[in-house]
Amino acid sequence: MDYFRKVSSFTLAGGSCMATFLAINKLILFLSTPGEVRLEKVWFYNFLDNATLTHEILSTIVADLLLLCLFILPHSILKADAVKGFFHRRGLSSCERSIYCLVSSSTLMVLMKYWVAAPGLIIWRLDVAAQDRLWWLFVLIHAFAWIIIFGGSLIMDLIEIMGAKQVYHEAYNLAPPLLYKAIELRRLYSHVRHPSFICFTIILWTVNILTLDRFVLNTLLTLYMYLAWNPDAQDLQYHRSQLSRKKYELSLKIQG
Repeated sequence: MDYFRKVSSFTLAGGSCMATFLAINKLILFLSTPGEVRLEKVWFYNFLDNATLTHEILSTIVADLLLLCLFILPHSILKADAVKGFFHRRGLSSCERSIYCLVSSSTLMVLMKYWVAAPGLIIWRLDVAAQDRLWWLFVLIHAFAWIIIFGGSLIMDLIEIMGAKQVYHEAYNLAPPLLYKAIELRRLYSHVRHPSFICFTIILWTVNILTLDRFVLNTLLTLYMYLAWNPDAQDLQYHRSQLSRKKYELSLKIQG
């Protein structure tokens, strides 16, 4: 790898990692900050006539759907074999994951920045601010879910997930990092690239206030994750075998 290409690749990988961490930080605040009802917004919607209210709702939903498409479409298209082949033919295989994470993080931050809230259109509401136990329960559930996601990402090789390890390996003439992993694990990663469906679902739906815009967001992201993450029986069997192996190794360490 020539000097200019090496510097460019490492710069791209570094920028991708920074963008990913920034996007995740903003996502945690966006999804896990307890909601508050702004009474002036509720009054605003109550005073609207039916035609105006319908227009207001449709405008909000359309704007938010466009933002969701801005995130979901690149997030899906860049995973396609045709796109990966395009990068491979141009000698950019090592940068493919960094580009993927950079684009996904950028579009996710755009989604959060320009998301149109509908605080006056409430599906359910639980006032956690007035009840300390409920507030702490809400916070602890979200904190636990995010810890599981972060821990799972570390186990799955966070640096490889963000694309930095691929660039490092190519710069020092090493094989792609996935080739050092078991075939069964590579097969699992092709179906589930990062954790965790259950924890993300808990985060999305464990909200004290569910407004119409968040209902749309939560529903579409849950469906997207369900369709995109498709482990099969063989993946499950591999996961179980690894869990049994780890338990056995742990028991030996405890005994010895």
